[in-house]
Amino acid sequence: MEFIVTGAKRLPMSRKLLMDPDQLMELVDQLRVTVPKDVADADEVLRKRDELLNQSLGEARRIRASAETEFRDRIDENELVHEAEKQAEQLVGEAQQKAQHILDMADNDAASRRSSADEYAQEALYKLEQDVAGILSTVRNGIELLDSRQNTAAAV
Repeated sequence: MEFIVTGAKRLPMSRKLLMDPDQLMELVDQLRVTVPKDVADADEVLRKRDELLNQSLGEARRIRASAETEFRDRIDENELVHEAEKQAEQLVGEAQQKAQHILDMADNDAASRRSSADEYAQEALYKLEQDVAGILSTVRNGIELLDSRQNTAAAV
């Protein structure tokens, strides 16, 4: 965008610039490509979060199944029954805590990326709006100048 502005021609006796609309449209096209990429990155984070959740749930199920198997093996021994129940509950609790921690981290990461993508898109669109408004003002001034010249020439 800086290249477009610095390469633009100045209107005489004005701070206004004449810019190449093709170059400006190329910049708009680049923004259209970049913004969806950031959204795709946020979607990728969400997909990874789901994978982590599935892995954590699988691990929790495996740990629980393991604890239940151990519990059944020791059911005949009364003292060990209480110990097995305690360990199974502890393992399930730890697995649930790990799964929740992983989910929280994935949610925070996804929210952060989405927020960053939204901020970037908003800044880019604000800048584009300013550039387009400047170009529109330049075009209007040029039209008014040409109209006044034609009116002056027609009056002579």
